[in-house]
Amino acid sequence: MSDRLNVLVIVLECARADHLSCYGYPRETTPFLDHVTREGVRFTHAIAAAPWTLPAHASLLTGLYPVTHGATDENRFLASRHQTLAEHLKAAGYRTAAFCTNPWVSPETGFGRGFDAFFTQRHHNRVTARALFYGRRASDRLLRRSDAGARRTNQALAKWLAAGAQPFFAFVHYNEAHLPYAPPRPYDRLFMPKRVSGGRVRAVNQDGNRYVTGQVDMTAEDIAILSALYDGELRYADHRLAELAELLRARNEWDRTLCLVTAGHGESLGEHGMIGHAFGLRDTLLRVPLLLRCPARVPQGFVVDELVQTTDILPTILGVLNLPADGIPMHGRSLLDAGRVTPGPAFAISERYRPHVAALRRRFPEFDTRPVDVRQKAIRTKREKFIWHSDEANEYYDLVADPGETTNSIESASERADALRRQLFNWLATVEKFESEEPEPALDGLMRRQLQGLGYID
Repeated sequence: MSDRLNVLVIVLECARADHLSCYGYPRETTPFLDHVTREGVRFTHAIAAAPWTLPAHASLLTGLYPVTHGATDENRFLASRHQTLAEHLKAAGYRTAAFCTNPWVSPETGFGRGFDAFFTQRHHNRVTARALFYGRRASDRLLRRSDAGARRTNQALAKWLAAGAQPFFAFVHYNEAHLPYAPPRPYDRLFMPKRVSGGRVRAVNQDGNRYVTGQVDMTAEDIAILSALYDGELRYADHRLAELAELLRARNEWDRTLCLVTAGHGESLGEHGMIGHAFGLRDTLLRVPLLLRCPARVPQGFVVDELVQTTDILPTILGVLNLPADGIPMHGRSLLDAGRVTPGPAFAISERYRPHVAALRRRFPEFDTRPVDVRQKAIRTKREKFIWHSDEANEYYDLVADPGETTNSIESASERADALRRQLFNWLATVEKFESEEPEPALDGLMRRQLQGLGYID
């Protein structure tokens, strides 16, 4: 058995930090992660580099901001010149595998490099895929079990671990908390308001585009039901996480594994006129969990209030493993140095590129897409945030007085907003800008159907 640490990176899709009980949320959504927090380090101000899956994961796995790695709304794949965490660990002798059902993070979009195996739960042979889909759906209905792939992910990981040597790097992505929310029993009713019927739950709108375009009104009860379903998904994902830990304990590897838990981005649940994560750079989409556990290398029971970003994940893992990082282009920093937490930066950066709104216009021709059809960049300290829009409809929030970002104070706090704007563009002038050298791969029919089901395309 190797004496080197294993690495387990777990991404909870759409998990906003303020809905996790380990972050103080009153509902017990993450009892297992509550325990992990007591055995490791929890970062209270972890900020995502982007508010949706593709650019967020590209930043997480390369340590680069979207402006440099270029995997954005405007260029929907990760260019091969950017070295990923899997490539670094593969070169260091690790056995590597990814487990992800979200098609934005797949070999087709440039994320397969460095992985010995990539489990997507998709089959590209049309006949095989159709037969497997209907077979799985029938068995799930018969056995009253259904999820977004977490159960089969854990099964695949167990088989993969049993089939090879150590050390290993496993990237595990749970898509459970992504719209539409449909947690399996009993998690579907765990946090549901009393006297709400199943029919009432099924009638709740889960179409983010219908809501943001004003085609449907949602009452306070609607939002409460939606939040209960979302919290149920988090609790179910936490259950599957605990299952992974038990698997590693049975193999005597849990305490020999560097476990990192985070989210690519968060989720809006009615705030700011949105459900889902289609538009904007508010903290509902950007403030994510970040937990580290490894008894041999990581302090236990620490809560860190420094600003950190998902771009810090790659250098942190290399640092904990004592792997060289010199000469590797990264915007992030290692969060630990010789077992001690490193000081945070003065600000964090997040970016949103111009979204694809053609389908939105076709579906809702009367909706004015101009306010959302823009590039956005946010610069954030622990006290304030400035969001630049390419049409200059900018935003400024005092996060101490207005933590929910409900009042845009761009006019009343113009001096602070201007100072942050200058700081943002001074930073932007120092970073490498992405220039495309590779054609964007076309979406095949299978990927297109899956992205339609997740609400990314119409």
